[in-house]
Amino acid sequence: MYRSYTSQEVKENIEQFLELDKDFYFDANGLYFSVENKSGLIGYIFFIKKDNNYYLKNIYIKKEKRYKSYGSKLLSFAINKKIQKGNLIVAKDTPIEDFLKKMGFKKENAGEYVIENIEKKDVRKNEGKRTVLYSIFWNIILAATKISFGFIGKSRALLADGFNSLSDVITSSGILLGIHFSNIPEDEDHPFGHERIESVIGVIMGIFMILTAFELGKSGVEIIFLGKDKEIPEMSTIYFAGFSSIVKYFMYKQKIRVGNETGNTALIADAKDSRNDIFASLGVIVGILLSIYVNPIFDILISIVVSILIFKEGVHVILETTDTILDKQDVDFIDEIKKYIYENTDIKNVHDVVMRKSGDKIFLLFHIRVPKDMTVYNAHKISDDLEYSIIEDFPTVKSVTIHLDCLMN
Repeated sequence: MYRSYTSQEVKENIEQFLELDKDFYFDANGLYFSVENKSGLIGYIFFIKKDNNYYLKNIYIKKEKRYKSYGSKLLSFAINKKIQKGNLIVAKDTPIEDFLKKMGFKKENAGEYVIENIEKKDVRKNEGKRTVLYSIFWNIILAATKISFGFIGKSRALLADGFNSLSDVITSSGILLGIHFSNIPEDEDHPFGHERIESVIGVIMGIFMILTAFELGKSGVEIIFLGKDKEIPEMSTIYFAGFSSIVKYFMYKQKIRVGNETGNTALIADAKDSRNDIFASLGVIVGILLSIYVNPIFDILISIVVSILIFKEGVHVILETTDTILDKQDVDFIDEIKKYIYENTDIKNVHDVVMRKSGDKIFLLFHIRVPKDMTVYNAHKISDDLEYSIIEDFPTVKSVTIHLDCLMN
């Protein structure tokens, strides 16, 4: 739980700060922020504002809690809540040089560490975009290669796998559009942002994949049941299926790494799809070998299996996106939010927790009860700090609306 303090509140709780840090310094003009739980303070950060500059005077985290990202999250919380824009400066000869470099500070000629025109940096957006563009590039190459040599090498299985890669281009393009639209600011006509267009795109992509799968499967079934001639694929087609498996493996590793680092669930799901494609391409190799050495029908059977996989993925995309449109509640996530509040605050009652999802962003609404004799200012401050804390610790949460109720006797 992250919290902002007024000067008066710091004075009232100064013993706690001194217990945490015996060298704690109080300045009536300072801006103080803390990270804490029910056991007390874990750390604090202290700024002084002069003109458009913010001077970071001290950041202190309990020794046993260091190297657990508390410092970086606390700094991020303070920036997002109070600073947002301006120059952030740290005096020279600081003992936290490595930490400052990690957070993006640059050392100036005067020896000071500075972040100019600081604003919340969307690492998730940049990393996600690079990875998705990389995926689109390689899937286009794989689709063009497998479709071309599937025709030339007379392998329906390789041809179907090529269309599978083409469907991956479509899904990756949808993720890219989702990342783009999720970062367009809200406006009067769209007060909740533009992320939900990702769901519309998802439904269109799913329909395209189902139609593609139907046409591929239909032609394969017709060859089997209408007794059409079955062509034996050429041995060279195996190399292209093998090349696809290798590329898909490296794509999987890249997507799962960036997805986990940035918390991008769409990218993690796309990584799992790339992992499935590895086995699909290996299955194509088996089908081609069986067609050459046993019976050409195996190449057709594998092409039908691949078309079923594409159909299954299309249905999955449609169901997933319609769940988002219909605001399906994630019970596990809601329980996690309740647990977070109870473990990190003194709030005794959280109820009526609901969520609505737009793209990969979550809008959270819930009620909390506070003592009936608490001032409006203090009640608002509790809800305000809780809102920013949840947004800081849950990257997928874009907005939190908290309704205040009073505790009943």
